[in-house]
Amino acid sequence: MFNWETFEPAEYQRSATPSLVKLTTRSYITAEGRAQTHTTDDTFVLLAEAVHKIAAIIADSQNIGIEVAGFKEYRPYPIQAVWTVGGIDEAFKIWLKQPLFIHQETFDAAKKYANLESGLADQIHFEQLAEGTEIQATGSGEIGSKAKTLQTLNAAIEENGYQRTHLDTYRELYLDGLPFSEKTDVLFRLEIDPAIGDPNASVIN
Repeated sequence: MFNWETFEPAEYQRSATPSLVKLTTRSYITAEGRAQTHTTDDTFVLLAEAVHKIAAIIADSQNIGIEVAGFKEYRPYPIQAVWTVGGIDEAFKIWLKQPLFIHQETFDAAKKYANLESGLADQIHFEQLAEGTEIQATGSGEIGSKAKTLQTLNAAIEENGYQRTHLDTYRELYLDGLPFSEKTDVLFRLEIDPAIGDPNASVIN
């Protein structure tokens, strides 16, 4: 079975030491909203659970009658969210990466199988997205825009002459899943401009 943590340890590092990754276009299950209490906000929780449910169905597709050409057994990727700070709340976009052999028709079948309430189902999408060039590091038991790991990443950006592409946006990958706890590892990423400071990514995927 393909396990992202075993086969892609550098991309999903659990180290607090900053590293660079360049992540090209892949398929993701996505959902967007706004939250006042970060990952405990009801809107975020509802959408994250729906995205996770569809991803789990896709991973189990061969056992429930959804045919997928070239299917290989795998551990579902961790859920992640891009957060944009603004005012009294934050905008978020949930991403959950899918293997290369998963396509739109598989997603559509899994979403139908999930039998979500129609208003909720309409908010869940299948998109082709690229994360770009990012600097990353993992923090344990910390989350949100005030996380010390984000301060570490910003310091590394300044020290190396890099430049963030969006000063109000950051990414969190929930390596141990949700809900968040004091024992949870969260991988933080900040997108940087690949044309400034000559960032040399250790991972290109």
